[in-house]
Amino acid sequence: MKHYKSVFENEQELLKSLIDIHLQGKDIECDPMYFKGNFYKDGVNKPKYKFDINPQVKDCEKWDACNLRLKVGLGKLNNLILDPPFLFGIHGKTKDYYSSKTHTIYKDFNNLKSDYYSLLCEAMASLKKGGILIFKCQDYTDSKTTMTHALVYNWANEIGFYAKDLAILVKPNKIYNGNTAQRHLRKIHTYFWVFKK
Repeated sequence: MKHYKSVFENEQELLKSLIDIHLQGKDIECDPMYFKGNFYKDGVNKPKYKFDINPQVKDCEKWDACNLRLKVGLGKLNNLILDPPFLFGIHGKTKDYYSSKTHTIYKDFNNLKSDYYSLLCEAMASLKKGGILIFKCQDYTDSKTTMTHALVYNWANEIGFYAKDLAILVKPNKIYNGNTAQRHLRKIHTYFWVFKK
């Protein structure tokens, strides 16, 4: 029997471990923030339902994840994954970051909070009882640190999810501004929460 660690350096290995343990080896069923489908390679199969607010590939349907229940129905999904943007507050050099050019940046923290809460509510409504939500998030430092992963835990708990597990992905090439004096540790890791309805 294979045993998995909680910290990974490869996103597909992390996802395969979550699929094995928490989805009993069944594929991720729905990804309403599919983007280019970068999760799905090296043995991680594409989901049955692929949506994105701005699809980048042909086999992905245009749909807003904040209205997921209208697309898939109430209590229909066994599992889903969410990978929302984590940057907020456009100012200074933020607009020059690679992620700023390829992903959404929230206007401010309140926009991030509102969107994340809506996404969690849609996941709760769309999942069957006992269904699993995998939620990818990242803490963010821009003059001050926002411990987003802790906030996601609190919001999910408030909505009624049980935090079943947490995996951490370490990626050393994360965003930073080399022209400023360092006042915080560079955040080179992301979190994959596993929530159960």
